[in-house]
Formats: sequence, C-alpha cells, structure tokens
Amino acid sequence: MTKRIGLIRKNFLTRERIFLIVEDLTSPSRQRKWTPFIRKQWHEFLDNIEDNVTRIYYQLRYRAWNPNPFIVFPRKENGKTRIVYASMPEELIVDTLYTDCLNYVFLDKKHIVPRNCYGSIRGKGQHELRKAIIQKVHGRTDLYVGCWDSKQYYPTIDHHIAMQTFRKHIKDVWLLWLCETCLKRMGDVGVALGLPSSNPFGHIYHAALDWLLLLDYKVRRFYRFCDDKWAIHRDVNYLHTISRVIVDHTKEMLHQAIKPNWRIVWCKEERFECLGAMINSHGARLRSSSRRRIERHMRKCIKIGDPMLAYRSWSGIRGGLRDLSISNLLEYWKDVYSRFFDLLAIAGRNIATNRRRKKWHNRLEYILTNADDMRCAKNKEMYPYGSDYTEEKKVA
Repeated sequence: MTKRIGLIRKNFLTRERIFLIVEDLTSPSRQRKWTPFIRKQWHEFLDNIEDNVTRIYYQLRYRAWNPNPFIVFPRKENGKTRIVYASMPEELIVDTLYTDCLNYVFLDKKHIVPRNCYGSIRGKGQHELRKAIIQKVHGRTDLYVGCWDSKQYYPTIDHHIAMQTFRKHIKDVWLLWLCETCLKRMGDVGVALGLPSSNPFGHIYHAALDWLLLLDYKVRRFYRFCDDKWAIHRDVNYLHTISRVIVDHTKEMLHQAIKPNWRIVWCKEERFECLGAMINSHGARLRSSSRRRIERHMRKCIKIGDPMLAYRSWSGIRGGLRDLSISNLLEYWKDVYSRFFDLLAIAGRNIATNRRRKKWHNRLEYILTNADDMRCAKNKEMYPYGSDYTEEKKVA
C-alpha cells in the first residue's frame, strides 16, 4: 500500500476556498435551476455572506459542524423513479469542499480509479464510453459481451467498508472526521444521490473490485459506468467465469448484489444495451423513449429556426456528429428511423439556404459598396433612388 495522504485541512480548509465555492455555486448558470425555496435560502445566506463563511470555517476547523437534514424528493428518470437528496446552502458548500478533498486524494494523488471507468470524470462521459465499446465490437463476429448492473448501488453502500477504504489512504484526521460526518447524514447505509460527492464516492467504493478484475483475473476489455459493467472477450466460457467472480465478490467485498438480468451476448446475432443504446457488431439502436425525446427536441429546434441545434440533438445533445460514431450507424438507421432523416434533411436544407442567402448578401453588399454611379447629373436630380438609363438605351 502506498503512503497515506495528509495535510488536507491545511491545504484545503481556507476562507478563500470557501468564498470561491460560494461564487461557483451561485453562478448564473446554476441560478437558472433554482426553485423558489432554494432561491430564498441562498438570498438569506448571501445577505450576510462574510459572517456565514467565517462561521462555516470555524465550525469545520474545530469539528463542530452539524449538518441539517436532507431535502428529499422523487424524480422520474428513464421510466424509473429515483430518490434525490438536496441540501441547504451551508451543507452544499461543505459537500463541495468534501468533494474537492476526495478528488485530490483518490484521483490526483492516489489514482485509485482505473482508466477504464467512466462517469462524472472530465473527458469520460457516457458518449466516450459508448464510442469506445462500439469501436471494439464494430464488424466483429467472434466477440462476446458480458453486461452486469448492481442492484440499488448508491442506497446500499456500506459505511463501514467505505470508512475502511478511507483509513487505508487518508492520514489527515480532519478529513476522516468530515467523511464520517457526511456519511452519518444517511444513517447506517447508503449515499445521497444528487450531491457533488456522490459520484466520486461511488467510484472510490467500487475501485477495489475493479482492480481485482484487472490485476488478478487479467480482464483487459473491462468498462464501468458508475455501477454498470461490461466485459468483452472471445471466449464465452471465460466471460461466464468472470460473471461468477463479479457476482460473488460484489456480495463479499461490497455487500451488494448484481441484478439477475445480467447477460452474455454474442455480437454476431444479439444486441446489448449500453446507456440507452442497443449495440451489436453492425450498429446501435436507440431505446424508444430516448428516440422520442430526441425527436421532439429536433422538431422544436427546427420550428424555432435553429437547424444547427437540431443537428446537435441528433448526435447526443453535445458535440458534433462524430460523438456517437455516426459513420457506423447511418446505414442501419436509415431504414429503422426514417423520420429522423426527414428531420435531418429539413435541417440540412435550412442550413444550406441560410449559407447561400448570407453569401449572396455579402456579395451584393460588396458590389453596391464598390460600384460607380453611372447616371448623369440630370437623372441624379430627377431619380435620386433609381435610374432610367436602361430604358433610354432600349428606346434608342
């Protein structure tokens, strides 16, 4: 085991850092998502920001901080209802500071999270994971893919196992106290879903199982997005062995369970789901709910006259058309989603028309700016905004 990390309180717990966190949490982009209740709480906090920040600083420094309960509300997402936890401004500031400490220790210094793990990591979102898996299986008929998903991952995280992991890598007593204080807000088990610290905490909790698969069982093509896991290999028996290892060690190491609907798919004849897309060796297919949502967004963008935004919605709401390896999917999707391509054609025509109109407008402006006035002095007086030079020429 490498050396434990210390001096966290000295480097991170400063009034200047708390002020920077408050500035980031109250940026205009975040204020658009505030509810009236949250807006009122933040206004009360900002009215006396100097005293509030100082109070938070000294409470954390002397370990006297006692968080308020969560604001709990359900949210429907992809056909399932999730319980989301929100916090008051003071608790959100402390949780953001806690997240910075976890990222510094486990991502910057210790590198606990393997490179094949995706989700809430800069440059490793769901588009990058989907693209990596499609590149591995595209055109291959000799590969098998194993798919596993943990059952109630965040609500069943064991605090005792989490604190054991923290004590192995953290030397600073203050940060260990803060970890234990933040965990106690959920009781004896579980992590709040929706806070800044939940995503890095989920990676840290699962890291031991990741390294077991990578080092002890030599699983080369292994990918994980939060609690969703995929493994790619040529031997189906090998994947069945890995599946048994994942099921057993998830129960033994994490005190959790794998959903019984795990699958091992032959890429030549079957498809598997990857974050909303159905993928096989020839292409990918969106789930019906995702397809309808993107299609509604495209219609809205075309209706308001923004064809470029419609193109972006087709490619996954961010980036260009290459974000979903679109060259591998177009031929397959032309027959399945013909309505998509009708909308894309409308958007393409709008873009071409706008470009031609802009090009002709610039050309005409250049001609009129540099042209000489060929009218005589009499016509300039009689027709200040036009010329009958062409009519006189025709009569002559």
